[in-house]
Amino acid sequence: MSFHEHSSIDTSKQLLKTPVLWPLFILILIGLIGHSLFWSAPFVNLEYVYHQSAEIITSGQGLKISLLHLFEGFNNPLGNTLVIAGAQSILGATEWSSRIPSIVSWLICVSMIYIMGCRWWSLSVGVLAATIVGFSPLFWVYGGIAYPDVPFTAVITITMFVAGFATYRNSLRLHLLAALLLGLATLFRYNGILFFPAIAIYVALQMYVNQDIHNLTKWKLDTLKVCSVYVVVCGVILIPYLLWTKQVVGMVLRPGFVLVAPTDIIFHIAASVPRIGGYMIWLGALVLPFTVLILQQIRMRLQKRSFLSVAAILFPLNVAIIAAVQYLEFTSGELFGEMWFGWLERLLPISIIVVMRFIFLTASEVVVVGLIIWGKQKIWPNTFVVLWLLVPLLIHSFYRMSQRYVIFFLPPLAVYVAYIIVKSGTFSRRRKIAIALCVVYMTIYPSIGLFTSAYYSAEGHAAAKVAEFVNDNKINIAASRHNPVLTNSLYLVDESRFADSEAFIDHRLVALGRHGSIENAIYVRDVRVIGLLIKRYVVLPLS
Repeated sequence: MSFHEHSSIDTSKQLLKTPVLWPLFILILIGLIGHSLFWSAPFVNLEYVYHQSAEIITSGQGLKISLLHLFEGFNNPLGNTLVIAGAQSILGATEWSSRIPSIVSWLICVSMIYIMGCRWWSLSVGVLAATIVGFSPLFWVYGGIAYPDVPFTAVITITMFVAGFATYRNSLRLHLLAALLLGLATLFRYNGILFFPAIAIYVALQMYVNQDIHNLTKWKLDTLKVCSVYVVVCGVILIPYLLWTKQVVGMVLRPGFVLVAPTDIIFHIAASVPRIGGYMIWLGALVLPFTVLILQQIRMRLQKRSFLSVAAILFPLNVAIIAAVQYLEFTSGELFGEMWFGWLERLLPISIIVVMRFIFLTASEVVVVGLIIWGKQKIWPNTFVVLWLLVPLLIHSFYRMSQRYVIFFLPPLAVYVAYIIVKSGTFSRRRKIAIALCVVYMTIYPSIGLFTSAYYSAEGHAAAKVAEFVNDNKINIAASRHNPVLTNSLYLVDESRFADSEAFIDHRLVALGRHGSIENAIYVRDVRVIGLLIKRYVVLPLS
């Protein structure tokens, strides 16, 4: 059957269909089996390691005490902490029970994307979109550790699904539900608010298309009415929480964690372009194999001369962006953000990393151009998916970036890429290419995800051994959220080992590369995955 654009009537019928569920059950089963391999590993990279949610989570204090345990203020609200504390109160305070919310969120998000793809387009789109998201290395890894990003992504994905459908059906009741979900997402991460502009723009656009062009006053009032629902409902949810946090701890956000000082505003504005480049590098990396198909779609709409002109402009531009990203990473990492490639950067020379970034950035530009062209074809649901991806991405570029945030934008990206794969598969001369690229993706990307999960597990076990050594030998160390070993083992270190004064500190914990010197070390623990040495955790005397 050939692939055709759906009319509004076709789309309405498709939305009412019950999707076939057996492919989803297979994805869920694979996800559960894969994540179960690492359930009991010690924690790795807990966010806000000291004085914050990790202390609540790892101490196993349960739900009631967690509600009152805000003594240092939060960058993130308590949503993720509460669901972990709730899971602990039911299942016991263990590593695996603390991972349950992230794993369940992985299942929910994959299911939501599957349903969205099936109802908005076809079963094939749903299966491919859910597969691309579920087995994307970043999403896979953070779906198995105690971190707020996948739970937030699951809630915001449901929110956007409901908000888009509410706008398409012009249902104020569904907008109310979407507003409640947006407020809930914001209680997991304040980033939730940054998705509201995408909803507002699409509401205005959809209503403008549907309204009589001569009745602009009614269009403005209807748009304002819908947007007011989101503002009021989110305000009712968020403002009391902020006031409560202010009352309990005397502050809403801890200044040491919030890098938006007035003196830094100009820096954040100037760094927004390299940050967009950083995000796009990651987006390109996550869907790299499928850019071949997207490039074919673009070339059908551009003349060869125009195509070559664009390529000539992009090459020096991308070199400049990569140079800016590299420079800001080394000189202003705390303000600019995190975008490194983890264990890859420990195994590969910097020259190869730079080349990879250039390739990924170029690939993402192809994806964005193809996405915009696709979005112009149909306002529902194409334009909505484009706004869902690009508007929050642009807004996020004005604040300190993190490669983890890329998973927030992965659902709409995966839906678009899945659509292109299915469309390419309807042409006999491209079908083999599309199938081959899917095989490449399912061979390489899940393997990277599993390897990274194994790496995190190895980090956790190594850090646990360091913590055991520190406790047994009564070594005094400094507590620091920046310490690369403590971020993985702090909850296992006896807190009496954290010296009250610098005068009592006699040792330090460091993470060294594969070839780092370990002279004078009193304890060394390798981090190895399938025998491959990636780095070492070392205990050194302070002198």
